[in-house]
Amino acid sequence: QFRDIMLPQLDLRVEANNLRRFMRDFENDPSVEFPTPIEDLTSANVLVESFIHGETILEFCEDGKRTMKEREVLAKIGLETVMKMIFLYDFVHGDLHPGNIIVNKNTSVKGDPWRLNMIDCGLVVEMGEQDHVNLVKVLGAFIKRDGILAGELMIDTAKKCQASSMDMELFCKGIQKICDDDEENNFLESVGDYLADICYLACKHKVKLEASFINAALACEIMEGIASKLYPTLEVQSIALPLVFKAETMHRLNETFSFLK
Repeated sequence: QFRDIMLPQLDLRVEANNLRRFMRDFENDPSVEFPTPIEDLTSANVLVESFIHGETILEFCEDGKRTMKEREVLAKIGLETVMKMIFLYDFVHGDLHPGNIIVNKNTSVKGDPWRLNMIDCGLVVEMGEQDHVNLVKVLGAFIKRDGILAGELMIDTAKKCQASSMDMELFCKGIQKICDDDEENNFLESVGDYLADICYLACKHKVKLEASFINAALACEIMEGIASKLYPTLEVQSIALPLVFKAETMHRLNETFSFLK
């Protein structure tokens, strides 16, 4: 698995293609930008792209440097961008540490609004249509606090599952307990806490989780952490839920809609 992820990155044309895909996905969003690959100068061994001027998001986060309104705007842009990657586009930046997020102003738009620029796009997560449908179903089950269904879906999509029938049952019951213990239904606010518990149960009961699910959840958790640093009171669900609904509609799944009405 490690080899399958790393070898394609030795061909820098892959990263150029990733950049073009991200640019297409966000072409109508003035608050998000990616470097532009210079095709005539790019080969398997060399990638030449436009230079991004600005400061890293960690520098932007320094205490007292920006107003709370500015910090809130950037937090919302970052979180919404990653949620769109996961739920709508099925094409997720796989290396979203703060050094790969540059902040500047979009001077081509009236008012020069803040803009996030995401660089170093060689590593991406793409699930494929069926796995993406399953991911949306799992998230919908967690939002409804149906841990049994979420567990069953994770087992159904797992490849080479070595769990016994008893292990599968205990895994699903464990997932249900996680949901029951979360009285405030804050799955989308606490992805990292959920993920740690899910991974523990998966190891204990020999359930192999799909790498795409883990990578998507980690990308979400990293951006949640950055957004929380920028604006601690940001409500993740207000941003994530509309995108989950769009993803369900896109895949003709409408169960979460009816649950929340």
